[in-house]
Amino acid sequence: MKRWFILASMVLSSLIIGCASDKELQVLQADTTTLQRQSSTQHQTVAARVQQLSDRVAQFEQAQTAARRDLARITAALDEVRVQLQRLRSDAQEAQIQVRRGTPSGEGVSAARLANLEARLDDLEKQLRALPQ
Repeated sequence: MKRWFILASMVLSSLIIGCASDKELQVLQADTTTLQRQSSTQHQTVAARVQQLSDRVAQFEQAQTAARRDLARITAALDEVRVQLQRLRSDAQEAQIQVRRGTPSGEGVSAARLANLEARLDDLEKQLRALPQ
């Protein structure tokens, strides 16, 4: 818009040269120069703001990438914990079945299995505590 104004000013100044006095011509040229300087300053300001916004967008994209990576890592860890919990449930059910049968060898095996299950549960709890909140 301002470029059109400057261009119009130049065109008008060339048309008015024959009709305008030297003083009026000098004033018109001074105004044109002032407008060009203002336009240049505004262009530099806009360019600086665009660069700042571009930098902020780049930072946001990096933060978003890091957040996605962290989310993927947490999801994978949770999936692993779920698999381990499912295995523990299965082992616990099997131990309960052996205890219900009441076989002498089942009691020894069940006690060992229960101790194993408790140790595995403790490990899972430690893993869950290690995950970011």
